[in-house]
Amino acid sequence: MPRAGLTTDRLVRAGAELADEVGFDQVTVSALARRFDVKVASLYSHLKNSQDLRTRIALLALEELADLAADA
Repeated sequence: MPRAGLTTDRLVRAGAELADEVGFDQVTVSALARRFDVKVASLYSHLKNSQDLRTRIALLALEELADLAADA
């Protein structure tokens, strides 16, 4: 059962912030779990693995760029 307050969107956005701090290749589910002070297993109801997390972060970045381009 997903932990209250943890959503996929929230995790991906926090992962993007983490990528800004430590670099994209250093973003892992374990690092994200430490940020939220939860066990790694609790994130697997939202994310498949670290590659899934990084893919979702990249898609978020592309969506944000598309929004900026549309507003320009």
